[in-house]
Amino acid sequence: MKRFSRTITAATAALAFSLLINPSSATAAGEGYIDADPGLSNGFENDWNDEGPLGQASYPTSNAVGLWQWVLWADGYLSTVSDIDCVFGSGTAAATRRWNREVGSPGTLESGRAEQLSFVNADNRLRFGGDYNSTLQYVYYGSSARPVTFLRGKSAHGAYYFKNPATGAWLSAVYSNGEKANACG
Repeated sequence: MKRFSRTITAATAALAFSLLINPSSATAAGEGYIDADPGLSNGFENDWNDEGPLGQASYPTSNAVGLWQWVLWADGYLSTVSDIDCVFGSGTAAATRRWNREVGSPGTLESGRAEQLSFVNADNRLRFGGDYNSTLQYVYYGSSARPVTFLRGKSAHGAYYFKNPATGAWLSAVYSNGEKANACG
């Protein structure tokens, strides 16, 4: 009985440790939108370390996909802004696979999804751009000399916003937009 109890205790401890070092990506989607980390010390850093995954089976039609597509465009993996349609189709999956392989985590991430690690790596290219009305500006400096400005709410869990390329309206990067064929809007 002691041996069985030790095995259960060890298994429970291993599970708890794995959750600490590899938190569930559900935390980001649980907020409902791509957001800021409330635990940052200086208020001017940014991180997307709890975001994702996005893919053809994970929030495939959402404004969160639109934000990710802007990252792909800024790095030259989507060729035109008309490719930013908030739908994680085959073109976005192929671009994400290439981005993961070449920019995100070379040699370690071959997925066609925007994984949590993809967002962690993309976050390294965000820079604070100053106040903008009731929001903060963050600029993503991609490798193709196409910077993209995102807005973020000033609250502890400030939501990110991006510009709809079709209308010019700022949209919240929410994970679920329903079943629309084109979610941007």
